Amino acid sequence: MTGFGKSSGVFKGKKRSIEIRSLNGKGLDLTVKVPSAFRSIESIIRTEIGQSLERGKIDVGLYLEDSTNTKVSNIDFALAKAYIADIKQLISEEALEPAEWIGTLTSLPGVIKQPSEEITAEEQEFILSLLSEAIQSAISFRKTEGKTLRVDLESSLLQIETLVSQLEPFEKERILAARTRLEQAVKEIDNQDIQNRVEQELLFYMDKLDVSEEKIRLSSHITYFRETMASNESSGKKLGFIVQEMGREINTLGSKSSHAMMQRMIVEMKNHLEKIKEQVQNVL
Repeated sequence: MTGFGKSSGVFKGKKRSIEIRSLNGKGLDLTVKVPSAFRSIESIIRTEIGQSLERGKIDVGLYLEDSTNTKVSNIDFALAKAYIADIKQLISEEALEPAEWIGTLTSLPGVIKQPSEEITAEEQEFILSLLSEAIQSAISFRKTEGKTLRVDLESSLLQIETLVSQLEPFEKERILAARTRLEQAVKEIDNQDIQNRVEQELLFYMDKLDVSEEKIRLSSHITYFRETMASNESSGKKLGFIVQEMGREINTLGSKSSHAMMQRMIVEMKNHLEKIKEQVQNVL
C-alpha cells in the first residue's frame, strides 16, 4: 500500500498542488490538510480517497502558491478616492487644519477589502481534477510497487516448496531408524501379549510420524495463495489469513520432525514465511 502521487496546476495565476502519501495500514487512516478557505471540499476529498485507495495510512495535502507576477489588491481604490475627495472638500469648506487622516481613511467601511473565505465552483472543479490526477498517480505507484512485491512473494513461496520437497529423504531415514530401534525393543520382550500390544502401539506411533497430510495441505495453501495473489480484487487481508494457515502446517511439520536436518529445514521455512507475513502487510 506504499504509494505517492502529486498533481499541480495554475488557476488564475495561482499555483495549486495536491500530494498524496500512503504507507502500510490494516484499515484506512486518512489525514487531510487543506487551507481554511477550502474546508468545504474536505469531505469530498475524503470520500474520493476512501473509494480509490481503500486502505493504508494516507496523508493528503493541498498547497497554495501565488505566482510572483500576480498582484492582489486588498484596497478598494475607487472607494478610497471618493472618501479622499470628500475629506478634502470638508477641510476646505470648514477651514480645518489637515490632520493625520490615513488611519481614519483605512478604517472607513469598505476601503480595506476582506479576502473571500469561500471557494468558487470553478476553482472547486479545478482542485478536484488535480485530486483525481494525484490519485491516479498514487495508484500507478502502488502498481509498480506491487509488481516488485509479487516477485519477492513468489520467491519466498518457491523457497518453501523446495524445502518441503527436500524433506522426503530424511523422512524415510527417520522412520526407518525409529522402526528398527523399536522393533529391536519389541524382540527383547518375552511376553507375547505384551509384544502384540507394543506392535499395535508402534503402528500408531509410526502413523503419527507421517507428515504426508501436512505437506499436502501446505501445498494446497500455497496454491490458494498464488490464485488469490493473481486476483484483481483487493486481497491483502485474505492473503494474511492464508499465511496463518501455512504457518499452522509448518508448525505441525516441526512438531513431527524428530530429525536434525528436518528441523533445520523447518526453521528455514519459518524464516521465509515470516518474510511473506511482512510483505503481505503491503498488499492492498
